[in-house]
Amino acid sequence: MIGEDVFFLSVSEISRLIKRKKLSPLRLAESYLSRIERLNPKLHAFVTVTEDVAIRQAERAEKEQQAGLFRGPLHGIPYAVKDLFSFPGYPTTWGARPFQDQMFEKTATVIQRLEVAGAVLIGKCSMSELAGGPPTATATGACRTPWNLEHWSGGSSSGSGAAVAAGLVPFALGTETWGSIMTPSSFCGVTGLRPTFGRISRSGVMSLSWSMDKVGIISRSAADCAAIFDILQGLDPDDDATVKMPFRVTLTKARERLAGWHVGFVREDYSQWGSREVEGAFKQAAEILKSLGAHVEEVQLPAYDYEAIASTIIASEEASAFEPLVRDGKIDEIIDPDRRGEILGGQLITAVDYLRCQRLRKKMAFDFKELFKRYDLLIGSSTLQTAPPVSATMNEIFPGGNYLEAAENLLGLPGISIPCGFDSAKLPIGFKIIGRTFAESDIIEAAHAYQRVTRWHEKVPPL
Repeated sequence: MIGEDVFFLSVSEISRLIKRKKLSPLRLAESYLSRIERLNPKLHAFVTVTEDVAIRQAERAEKEQQAGLFRGPLHGIPYAVKDLFSFPGYPTTWGARPFQDQMFEKTATVIQRLEVAGAVLIGKCSMSELAGGPPTATATGACRTPWNLEHWSGGSSSGSGAAVAAGLVPFALGTETWGSIMTPSSFCGVTGLRPTFGRISRSGVMSLSWSMDKVGIISRSAADCAAIFDILQGLDPDDDATVKMPFRVTLTKARERLAGWHVGFVREDYSQWGSREVEGAFKQAAEILKSLGAHVEEVQLPAYDYEAIASTIIASEEASAFEPLVRDGKIDEIIDPDRRGEILGGQLITAVDYLRCQRLRKKMAFDFKELFKRYDLLIGSSTLQTAPPVSATMNEIFPGGNYLEAAENLLGLPGISIPCGFDSAKLPIGFKIIGRTFAESDIIEAAHAYQRVTRWHEKVPPL
């Protein structure tokens, strides 16, 4: 087996060891599998471990390594996916009881691309049922943040966040419709990239809200996110929302680029909706951006009822996506009663209300385009409080107030969550950077510049 420290290396660090033949891809995969077997019963991060696949792919990577063939930065790197990405031969449960035995013949496009890149699929991570709901609303048990096993890892990509934070995989894939990458990244103290809507294919991925779902990456650093995103992004004929856009990131000059940028932040009411300790960490993070040369100032968002618009669109579209669940009489198998009500209630939203929200969304896009003429980036707290107890309700976890989160998801804007400190209970705090449409390079470079002068992303949980 390999040393404990290897489990917390970045993707780029592991990749260099593999390329130099100082680390065996097969031994690496076996070591991660052993670690998952030992720690997963505490965390509930994995639903399915794809051991046979992992060994087969690792053996191929090792043979190629010994022959001098190197596929790129993910050659031999283990990873996991949220359990809503389809992969033949294994269940894709969507975290829900009605789908515990659900199987698909299709391999999700992102898994196909990672296999071509030489990555090694270790398993499928737990998630909130149908990508929503409180900690206990999952068929496999509440997933825990490795920083405190009595607290939630966040939803809905809960297992992906916990797996990376606990050193069970170097990176994992998740999805976000409204906070589902930012939240677990924040609660678990890892880095999470939510790309622009349409940058990464959703083919072979469960649909919650077809106009808001986005596939993203959870890893240990912004630099890791850049390498993985470069492989995953691009056109896919099986997802007509995908686009072809250039992606060029220059991490060596990230600090120079950040200098002189105009950065806006929304003043949050932490006393009502969140935590003063989170507020303090955010202010310190903003000061670090200032020290790197950015101009940081308060900004007012355009006046919209963001949460109501987002809620209406998601409820309408998920009612359509999960209509067979209602039709087949399986809605009562959903654990969370509020979620059952949301799906049933979504069927009662009128076309007039849905279309009104879509028209407001178009106006919102225009107003934000004007806002981004004045600001290069927007920043905020990834979540307004730290990881809650696993017994917490949704109203306790998300009482409201984080309007930027609703806006950025409605508009499909790219964002990245990075660790920026800890509260007095030693739970991690997240800080997010939001960019204009298709500006993944801007947010990654800003995050990398921040991570070059801080060490929060290098902290290891006390497992």
